[in-house]
Amino acid sequence: MRSKMFEHRHAAPPPNIRKDPRLTDSLGSAVKMNSESAGHREQPDVPGTPNAPSTRPRTFHRRRRTDGPAFTRPDQYLGQSLYPLCTAFADPAEATAPPTTAADTPFERLSSIEGLAGAWQMVLVRDARDGLLQRQTRLIAGDLDRFLAELSASLREGTYLPAPLLRADIPKRTPGQTRVLHIPTIRDRVVERAVVNTIAHDADRIMSPCSFAYRTGIGADDAVHHLATLRDDGYRHVLRTDVEDYFPNLDVEDALTVLAPVVGCPRTIDLIRLIARPRRARGERRTRSRGIAQGSCLSPLLANLVLNDADHALNDAGYGYARFADDIVVCAPARDDLLAARELLGSLVAAHGLNLNEEKTAMTTFDEGFCFLGVDFSRTRPAVDPHHDIKGAPNPDEVVYVGRDGARVHVSKGRLIVSGADELPLVSIPRRAVSRIVLTGAVGLSAGARSWALRNDVDVIFLSRHGGYLGQLSAPRDTANARRLLTQAAFAADDGARLPLARAIVRAKMHHQVSVLHRTGRRDGGVDVAGACALIRSQAASADDATDTDELMGLEGAASNAYFDCLSKLVPEDVAFHGRSRRPPKDLANAAFSYAYAILLAECTGALLAAGLEPSLGVLHASTDKRPSLSLDLMEEFRPLLVDRTVMALLRSRRLRPEHATVSGDGEGVWLDKDGKKALVDGYEATLQRQVKGALPGFAGTWRRHIHHQAQLLGRAIVEPDYRWSGASWR
Repeated sequence: MRSKMFEHRHAAPPPNIRKDPRLTDSLGSAVKMNSESAGHREQPDVPGTPNAPSTRPRTFHRRRRTDGPAFTRPDQYLGQSLYPLCTAFADPAEATAPPTTAADTPFERLSSIEGLAGAWQMVLVRDARDGLLQRQTRLIAGDLDRFLAELSASLREGTYLPAPLLRADIPKRTPGQTRVLHIPTIRDRVVERAVVNTIAHDADRIMSPCSFAYRTGIGADDAVHHLATLRDDGYRHVLRTDVEDYFPNLDVEDALTVLAPVVGCPRTIDLIRLIARPRRARGERRTRSRGIAQGSCLSPLLANLVLNDADHALNDAGYGYARFADDIVVCAPARDDLLAARELLGSLVAAHGLNLNEEKTAMTTFDEGFCFLGVDFSRTRPAVDPHHDIKGAPNPDEVVYVGRDGARVHVSKGRLIVSGADELPLVSIPRRAVSRIVLTGAVGLSAGARSWALRNDVDVIFLSRHGGYLGQLSAPRDTANARRLLTQAAFAADDGARLPLARAIVRAKMHHQVSVLHRTGRRDGGVDVAGACALIRSQAASADDATDTDELMGLEGAASNAYFDCLSKLVPEDVAFHGRSRRPPKDLANAAFSYAYAILLAECTGALLAAGLEPSLGVLHASTDKRPSLSLDLMEEFRPLLVDRTVMALLRSRRLRPEHATVSGDGEGVWLDKDGKKALVDGYEATLQRQVKGALPGFAGTWRRHIHHQAQLLGRAIVEPDYRWSGASWR
């Protein structure tokens, strides 16, 4: 299947910046500072490197912080006093250690010549298009190898100093008002971009799905669609507000507190602290005491993290919520709920030293209408596009599901034909359009169809009549090789080697379970969604300290019990669902979960075979001949993402109803009937063929393609000990 790739387009800067010669001169020349006073040797004249005494040393004062020394000179404030000698995070001895090429930590990856070269290319394309930085860009490009080598060495030796910023006042739409930008030099932009490239995906995974600004793969259109969906779900009342002077009043340490456990690299955190904490801009007399500079590619990421706790808290409380940078909308079925939401939100932002903008805070309704992100919302506008999630994907996967007893699948004259028990054709599809075949129950497969499927790499999945996974027919893969299989076998046998990867799998699953509860339980005030989410998060935190996979499985089981117990309270009253049950399922919901899990298991098995991996050699699940353990590992994080939210949506929208359940002859189990299977398959396929981008780093395509790509990344984590696997972000 072809996947649609997306490009990022960046708007050109305002004309008043382009025409200002002062900005061109400032950014087109190297910034020189007195480095000798900080105890550094004179360095070669590399573009953007501070290497000459300042002609006008100026003493300035800033409020003394309790977590570090007071700085009275610009070169001291910008230099080694903060990085890398922050003993709370890093050993000073590391500053003199020889550079290493092993990419086993985020800092080593971003400070490597390869990491900086990739950042340079992005700066060259994205940041230097405005024509203001061309002189400095040409100087660097003329001796790029030297520039990258010396920049890498300065980072690893701890001698890197960010240069002063350039201040630029950009007019706002409101007459007389301006937005202040602080623009780094090209050299500092390369460092900032390298940091963002290294940590962005890990940071994105912990962000709320209701935060839409400055994130890869989602944006204003998704925020608009989200609010329109909330409106159509019954959230009539709206609280519209924003945070007053957001960027100038943020505290970098609030963002680093959230980021540090995710990144897991003290030297990276120290570097971010150095380049992101307030520093003097050229032409300014004082250093700011708070705030994050607008104009840096790192600033939006940090700004999102500061309010991450508020995003999750509003979600946990069951409100409809959307945030785009500092613009916030809270929705609720009743006006009284908004008063409590206003108080909660105000206390959360106040904890970070911020305030809501009272002039822009107002309560309204969708009936009255309001404007958000330039869109006029009312009772019916904007319309919710029923195909929004699919985004017009070209050539979607054609998966043929056959579940009629006595049916037979065969090929004839370039078409795949499904015939009934009376041999009359039921379905006729061009063979070239078929990507997968799923057979349920007593369905025949002709020899010709079998040979065609093997030759054309079309998987045939076999399920029992009740949806149990029996196996699948897959073509021989040229991706498999003996060396990879031997490496995988050794990895699966080494409990210590597979434990970190097993922890990551469990954490990713729990993260997605919380997201499902957030989205499903927004309107159910009587259900303790927040309590269930808190319990799951505590289990995820405990997973980092688990000493073996058995303990991990215990934590995963406890989280899943709380998760399904909460989900069982979010279905319609006439749907019998009392927690997870299987072998056999005891109710309609469990029958749907089991059937869809079996299909997902087949998806994951095919993806692992395509990646050259043996499905029976597990990481979290023990290796065994009785089940595809690695397939179960791969599907763990996709269960909530693809199956659970699909089944819950079908139950709550009444597309799956109690009459779709049939009781087994012995009265022990409940199974889906024909109509129930059809409704479930339709919903499942709509989910898997949804186009997404940004859920995995640098990848776009359907969720089905994401399964295959994650299987490749899982194989890389098994074969390459230094590779850090992470779960997909919610989209």
